[in-house]
Amino acid sequence: MATQVSTSTNKGPIIDPAFCRCCRSIKKCRLLSTEYDWRGTKEVYSDMFMDVFGLLISHLDGEAKDTCICATCVGRLREASAFRQQVLTCEEMFLNARMQSKEDTDGSVKVEVKIEPSSDGESNDDLPLVQNDENRISEDKEEQLKREEVISSPKKMDAKQIIKAKKLSPKGNKPQRLVKLDRMLSQKAPLKKAKEDSEDRDTQYMAYKNTITIVNNSYVCPFHNRISIYYCYYCKDQFTNPNELREHTLTHNPKELFKMSIENKKIPKIDITRIDCRLCTEKIDDLDTFKEHITSVHKLMLFPVKNEFLKFRLTQNNLSCTECNSVFPYFDSLKKHMIDHFGTYTCDMCGACFLEDASLRTHIKSHYKVEMNFPCEICGKNLKSKYSKRLHVATVHEKKATVNCYKCDACFLSYALRNRHLIEVHGDNRTFPCKLCDKVYNRRKTLMEHHRRNHLKVFRHQCDLCDQRFYLPSRLKEHMATHTGEKNFRCEFCDKSYPRLQSLQEHIRSHSTERRLKCDVCNSTFTQTSSLKNHMKSHHQGFQMEVGFS
Repeated sequence: MATQVSTSTNKGPIIDPAFCRCCRSIKKCRLLSTEYDWRGTKEVYSDMFMDVFGLLISHLDGEAKDTCICATCVGRLREASAFRQQVLTCEEMFLNARMQSKEDTDGSVKVEVKIEPSSDGESNDDLPLVQNDENRISEDKEEQLKREEVISSPKKMDAKQIIKAKKLSPKGNKPQRLVKLDRMLSQKAPLKKAKEDSEDRDTQYMAYKNTITIVNNSYVCPFHNRISIYYCYYCKDQFTNPNELREHTLTHNPKELFKMSIENKKIPKIDITRIDCRLCTEKIDDLDTFKEHITSVHKLMLFPVKNEFLKFRLTQNNLSCTECNSVFPYFDSLKKHMIDHFGTYTCDMCGACFLEDASLRTHIKSHYKVEMNFPCEICGKNLKSKYSKRLHVATVHEKKATVNCYKCDACFLSYALRNRHLIEVHGDNRTFPCKLCDKVYNRRKTLMEHHRRNHLKVFRHQCDLCDQRFYLPSRLKEHMATHTGEKNFRCEFCDKSYPRLQSLQEHIRSHSTERRLKCDVCNSTFTQTSSLKNHMKSHHQGFQMEVGFS
C-alpha cells in the first residue's frame, strides 16, 4: 500500500500509514523531526524527547514512514513536557519566595572579606591584582546600571529586551521588578486565550441572533437528521421525503417555537429550497438577497456574520452541495463533504476536521480511549455505555417496546417489527435500492452500511502487522489469526479447525447433503464454492462463473 501524505491546515504533514517509533503501531502519524504548530506554539517531537527525557531518537534521516510518532504518543509526550515545565516553574517560585523571606528577615546582607598574609609575611595586595579588582568593580557597576535601565519600565519592553533583562539578572538573586515582570508575562497567555474565547462566544451569539431573525421571517426549513431520515425541528416527526418535511414544517409558527427550541441547543441545519419573505409577498431564492431585503426594506437588524448555519437544498434523489454544486446520492455523503467547506473544528492530535464542537469533543475522547464495560446484572453481557445497558435490559429482559412508529402511536420491540408494521398498516414501500449498484435492501440502515463499506470504502480498522484494513473489528480479529496461526473456529462434526468463521461455514457445507450451488453451464450442483470453482476450471474454461443457488 502506498504511503499517503496529507497536510493539515497550519499543522504539518500526516503520514498514513506509518510506523510509530514509540508504541510500534501502524496508523496515521506525524514526523518526529518536523516542526508542527499546536495552539500557536511550535513543537519538534525529537527535541521534546531530548528536553524531557534526555533521549536521542536515532535514524531520523530514513524513510518518512519509519520516522514517525502517532497521535496517542504525541499526547503523552505533551503531558510529560507540561509536567516538567510545571515542576520547574514551581521550583523557581519556591526558591524566589525563600530568598525574599530571608532578605525581609535579615534586612541587609553583609559581606565580610578577610585578607590573610602570605606565608613569607608579605602582603598579597600586588599592584596587578588591585588593578584587576578595580576593573572588575567598575564592570559590575556598569552591569548593574544596565540591569536597572532595562528593568525600570517592564511594560514598554519587547521580547528581545525581556530576554536581555533575564540574562543580566544575577543567578539566584532575581530583582523584585523582574519577578513582577515574570508574573505579568505569565498572565499574558491566559488573557490572550480568554480574549479569543470571548471573541468566539461573540461570533456564536451573533450567528445565533441572525439565525432566529432569518427563520422567523422567511420560509426556510430547519431540521435535524439521522443518516437519511429528516426530523422536524419543532416536534421531532420523521420524514424520508424532503417535500413532506417542508409541508409539515409550514404547520408550525417559527415565531412562537423557534427561539424556544434553539435556546441551549446547537444551531440546526437549514433547508433553503424555499426562502421567500414572510413579511411581504417578495419571492426570493438567494439567502444573501434575502438578508439585504429584510435589512433595507423591513429595517431588521442583522450582525455582520456569514455562514450562520449549514445550508442545504433537500431533494428526493441526488443532493447538490450549495457551495460547489457537487452531487451526492445520500445526505450522509453530502454532510461529510460539507466538512471540506465548513470544517472549522480541528483535532490538534491528528488533524481531523468536524462541523460541530460536540463532534470534535467525542473524537478527542477516542485518542484517550479507556475500555469501559457496563455489565448486565441479569445475563452478564458487557455493554459499551450506560445507555446501551438500559436499552439492553429494557428490550431483552423486561420486553419493553422502545421503537416508536413515526406515523402513529404504536411501539415495538425491534426495528424489524416496526418496518413490518409500516408495510402492513401504513402501506410503506420498505425497499431501499442502492443508487450506485443494483443491490436492494429492506432496511435503510443496511443500505447505508453497504454504501459505506462498498462505495465509500470506510475501512477504519487496520492490522498492526500488515497494510490490510477492515470495515468491522470482528473481521480484523479473524485476520490476526493469519499472523498468529491460531485456529479458533472448530467444526462440530469433525476435528478440523479454521482461522476464519467464513472458512468454517464453507467447510460445514461439506457435511450437508444439500447441493445449493449450481453450475450455470451444465446445471451440475455442488455443496461447496471451492468444488464449483474447480468444476468451472476443469470443464468450462473461458466461462465467467456466477454462483447461483438451486
